[in-house]
Amino acid sequence: MEIISVELKNNLIGFYKLEQTLGTGAFGKVKLAVDSRNNQKVAIKIIEKQNIQLNDDMIRIKREMNYLKTLNHPNIIKVKEVSNKFN
Repeated sequence: MEIISVELKNNLIGFYKLEQTLGTGAFGKVKLAVDSRNNQKVAIKIIEKQNIQLNDDMIRIKREMNYLKTLNHPNIIKVKEVSNKFN
């Protein structure tokens, strides 16, 4: 998995308009965003690559993504998309 830098323009990442910060963790922030295609509110986890210091950190991030993709519970957010590149 390659970690790249994303330049925000007008608080947009792809189709998502970023709004407020919902939380902060070890690797970055979780932001509330709105999908411009359907006006649905979503949470976006933005990982700051300067916070990834060790290979073990990358393993933890990949593991978290895999867990969230497979879990199906009403109290756990459902992952719809994982991307490390934006147009």
